[in-house]
Amino acid sequence: MPLCATCSSVDVVELLRICLLQCRDKQETLSDGEPYDNRLDNYEGSEVKHHGDIFEIEKSSKDCDLCEVIFQAFKRTNIQDVEVARGLQIIFRASRYKIEVCYNTDAKEGLIKLCGLDVYMDEPDVEELFQAAQIKEDNSPPILKIMEKDPVSKKSFGIASRWLKNCLESHSSCRPPTEFQKPPRRLIHVGNKTQNPFLVETFPDLQHVEWLSLSYCWGGQPSEKLTNDTMNELKNGKPLTAFDATIQDAVLVTRALGISYIWIDALCILQDGKEWSDEASKMNEIYGGSTVTLVIASSDSVKNGFLKERDLNYIPVAYSTDPAEDHRAKLFLSPEWDDSEREYNWPWSKRGWTMQEGLLPNRLLHYTASQMIWKCCEEQRFERGVTERVEDRISETLTYSDYHDIAFGSEFLWQLPAFLKFKRFKNHLPISLDYPLMSHSDTFRLWYDLVEDYTQRRFTKISDRLVAISGLARIYGDMIRNPTYVAGLWKEDLIRGLLWHVEGATLVPLVPECPADNISTFRKAFPSWSWASVGYEVVKNDLKTNNSLRPLSEVENTQIDLVDQRDPFGAVESGSVTITGPLRRLPRLYNKEWASAEASMSKLERHISEIVEKESQGSVAHKYSSPPGGHFSLLQMLGDIDCLHLLVLEATDKILNGVNVILYRRVGILKLWYIGPSSYASPEFIATLKKAETSITARLGLRKKRKTRKIDSAVFMEVKRENWVKETVIIV
Repeated sequence: MPLCATCSSVDVVELLRICLLQCRDKQETLSDGEPYDNRLDNYEGSEVKHHGDIFEIEKSSKDCDLCEVIFQAFKRTNIQDVEVARGLQIIFRASRYKIEVCYNTDAKEGLIKLCGLDVYMDEPDVEELFQAAQIKEDNSPPILKIMEKDPVSKKSFGIASRWLKNCLESHSSCRPPTEFQKPPRRLIHVGNKTQNPFLVETFPDLQHVEWLSLSYCWGGQPSEKLTNDTMNELKNGKPLTAFDATIQDAVLVTRALGISYIWIDALCILQDGKEWSDEASKMNEIYGGSTVTLVIASSDSVKNGFLKERDLNYIPVAYSTDPAEDHRAKLFLSPEWDDSEREYNWPWSKRGWTMQEGLLPNRLLHYTASQMIWKCCEEQRFERGVTERVEDRISETLTYSDYHDIAFGSEFLWQLPAFLKFKRFKNHLPISLDYPLMSHSDTFRLWYDLVEDYTQRRFTKISDRLVAISGLARIYGDMIRNPTYVAGLWKEDLIRGLLWHVEGATLVPLVPECPADNISTFRKAFPSWSWASVGYEVVKNDLKTNNSLRPLSEVENTQIDLVDQRDPFGAVESGSVTITGPLRRLPRLYNKEWASAEASMSKLERHISEIVEKESQGSVAHKYSSPPGGHFSLLQMLGDIDCLHLLVLEATDKILNGVNVILYRRVGILKLWYIGPSSYASPEFIATLKKAETSITARLGLRKKRKTRKIDSAVFMEVKRENWVKETVIIV
C-alpha cells in the first residue's frame, strides 16, 4: 500500500542524517572517556510536522501503512477521552538516534511520544552509511538491517556462520576450557543432502572433535529416542524426515555452520536405563565443551519447527543517497523493535533444565520467532543489526565511576546480564589463596542471584530440580575453591543461606504449584531447609550482599543422603542440618486474640500472629495454632546492634534407632529491626541503639509511621533483653 501524501512529504532522509550525527556524537564522547547523558541534541530540522492531529491519521490509515502504524500506537496508549487529542499536531523528530512520532500538547508537557520508528536498509547500504558517518554498529544504531523472511535462506545462514567464524578467530575468552574438549559419549553425525544423520559412539581419547549442543523444550515425548531397541537403527542412519521438526531444523543449522556433529539429549542418552543420571552430571562438560549451543527459544515443543517464515513489516521509502550520482537505494520504516522480543521472554527461558544449558556454554545461537541472536563472552549480536559489546558496556560504566571499582565486588559486575555475570565472575575473585574468600559477601552473591531466577522455572518432573542445576553448581564450586555443596546451598555460608524466603511470604509458605507431582511427593523430595522445597515461586535472600552481621548460631553438622553417591551435586533422598544457637520455644505461632490488648501474650507472639494472619490471607492453617509436633521454635541466626534474623522451625516427632527424638522442619524466617527509640530497655542500651537509627533507616529506605516504628522496636528490644538459652537442633 503506498504512503499518503503527508507521509511521503516527510524528509525521512534528513531525519536519518540527524540520527547518524547524534549517534556519532555519543560514540565520540564515550570514546573520549566523558559522560554522556542521553540528552536530546538540538539539531536544526530535527522536528517535522505531519498530520494535523490523530483523527486525520485515523482517516488516512485506511490507505497508508505508516499512518496505520501510528494510529495503532495511539490506540495502545489507552487514553480514556480521545477528544483530548483533537487538534494536537503530530510531529516526527530525530531523538536519541531514532525517529519518534509525537503529538504536541502546546503545554508544559510539550512533545509526547506516540511510538518509535526503526529505520531499515540492506546490509551493504547500512555499512556504507556507517562508514560515511564514522560510526560503528552498537546497542542502539540509527539504522537496522533488513532481515530475510525465510530463515533457511543462504543469506540468513550466512549471518550465523559469520558470527561463529568471527568468534572463533577473534575471541580467545570464548574458547571452551581444555578439560571440557573431550567429546560426549555419543554424538549424531548430521550427514548432508545425500547422507542421512546417524549415531556415533565416541572414544575418551578422541581429540579435536567439534560438536553443537542443542537446547530446546521437549513439550512431550520426542518421536525418536535412543533406547536399546533403537540403537542399531540410529547408528545405521535415518532419513531426516523421520525426526521431529525441531530436530530436523537443528540438523539443517548445524550443517550450515559447517559442524559435523550435534548432541541431542533424547538421541545421545539411553532413555530406558540408568545412564541418564550419569550423563546428567556431565552437562557442564557437554554444553561447556561444545563449539556452540543452539537455543530454540520460541518453541515449546519438539514437534514444532523453528525455521519458519517471519512476519516482517517493512514500509518502503525511496530516497537518494547521492543525488549527484543519482544513486538510488531503498529505505524502510517499521514499528520500533519491542525489547520483549529478546530470548528471555520465550518458552525456552521458562523451563528449568534450560537455565544451565544457557549459562554453561561460551557461545550460543538463539532462534526466536523474529530473529537470530548470537551470544558469547565478548558480545551479543542481533540479526536486526544491534551489537552489544562488553567492552562498550565497561566504557559507559567507567564514565560514571572510578577505574579502580572494576574489581571483586564492584557494582559493574552485578549490572551485567546473568550470562555475563556467570562468565566474568571468576575474574573478579581475589587471586591470592590466602584471601578469606568464604567470608566475603560477594562470594555467594551470584549463586543467590541464580537461585532467584531458577526457582521460577517449570519442570515436567519437579523432582529434577537439583539435578537440572548440578552442572552450574559444579562449576560454581570450582570457581570459589570447592566449598561443600548441600542440597542447593553451601555449607560455608549456611547460616546466611538458610535465611531465604519466598517473595511475598516469610512465614506462611505458598501452596506448591506442581502439576506433574502431587504435593506430598513434592515435599518429600527435598529437605525443608532447601529452597528446592518450595513451588514455582521467586526465592530471595535479602542478605546476599551483607556480610557485616554477626553469626549467632553455628552449624555443627550437615548430613546429605544422595541418590547417587558419586554425584554430590545431584539429587538427594534426604538431608539434615544440625545447628546450635539461641533458641526459644513457642506453643503456637498464631493466637487469634493477638489484636486484643487484654490477651496475655508477649510482644513477639503478637507480632508473629499478625504476620501469620496477614500472609494467610484470611485462612490460617490449623497447625499454626495447634502444631502436630507440639511446638514451634525460633532460632537466632544473624544479628547486629539494630537487627535480628531468626529461623522459624516446627517440631516433629521421629524415632531414630529406637529413641524418640525431636526433629524440626523449616517454616520460614523472621526479621526484627530496631528503627527508633523505645522505652523497653535500659537508657544505656537505648543510647547505643539511637546512634544506629539514622544509618539503618537510610540503609533500608524506611519511612514508617511512628506507631509502626514503635512496635518494631518494642519487639526487637523484648527479644534483645531476654536471655535465650543455646540449644542444638536438627532440621530435616
